[in-house]
This record gives sequence, C-alpha cells and structure tokens, in this order.
Amino acid sequence: MAADIVIDESPDPAGDPDVHRMLVELSLDEQTHYDHPQETDAELRARLHAASTFTGENHLLIARDDAGRGIGLCWVVLFDPGTGLEAEIAELYVEPGFRGGGVARRLVAAAMQLIRRRHVTFASVWTRHDNAAAIAAYRSAGFRPTEQAVLTWLPLPEQRQPG
Repeated sequence: MAADIVIDESPDPAGDPDVHRMLVELSLDEQTHYDHPQETDAELRARLHAASTFTGENHLLIARDDAGRGIGLCWVVLFDPGTGLEAEIAELYVEPGFRGGGVARRLVAAAMQLIRRRHVTFASVWTRHDNAAAIAAYRSAGFRPTEQAVLTWLPLPEQRQPG
C-alpha cells in the first residue's frame, strides 16, 4: 500500500478541508497527553487554520536606568503558524552590573503582559539548564518545563546534505 502514497505540498492549505480536519484531529489527540487546559472539537475547529505563509512581529522591551541608559532587554517574537498566535522570548539580557536586582524578572513580566494582551495560545523560551538566573525569571512569570521532548537540528557542516 505504501507504494500508492504520494507526498505533495498543498498549494492552498487554508482551503484544503483535509488539512483542517487533520490539524483538528491531531490537536484533539495530542492535548490529552499534556497537563494544560483542553479545547473542545468546536474550539479547535474555530481556532485552527493552515496558511501557506505566516507573519511575525518583533518586540524589544528595554530596561533603562535613571539616566535613561539601556541596562537590559527582552526580545519577544510573536507569530502565527496557522494554529493560533504563538510567542517566544528569544533573548533576555541584563548588563552584569545590574544582575540580581530584579531587572530580568521585570522584563519577563512586561513580556508576559504583551503575551496576555495579544491572547497568545502558546509561549516558549529556550535557555541553558545551568542558567539559574534566567530560569528563575522565567519561572516567576509562570513558565514551566514542558512535557514534550524537544529535539533540535542545527545545520552543522557534518549534517549538511551534499548539493
């Protein structure tokens, strides 16, 4: 039977009822594996949509000292891949002389205000396991370790395909 299967790219994923149906089925099935609010079939059908393109936004939140000089930043990326608005805190940085004073927590709290105001359906942040200060700032804003396995692929020279 596998020989009869054809793989193609949908020219109009937004108008393909099979794409919509499968996205809803996938979401209904997958959400039972995680400890977060569950959506109904109707809610998923209303929210999920596939698009051949998606747009994103960059928001740079800057912490400034009394003189107005930037001492920290939080870069928030918002994007909708077709499953609802998502967010990633792409970068969080506080100048060394200002670390430990709550600047990172305030930046992440401001990021969360933006995320909530925009009705984001999923937010993530990536950091090293040994970055205790960043983890504390993210946890104070409600981020928790995920139940999902996160695998990454980086285009390192030994992984590139000949071409």
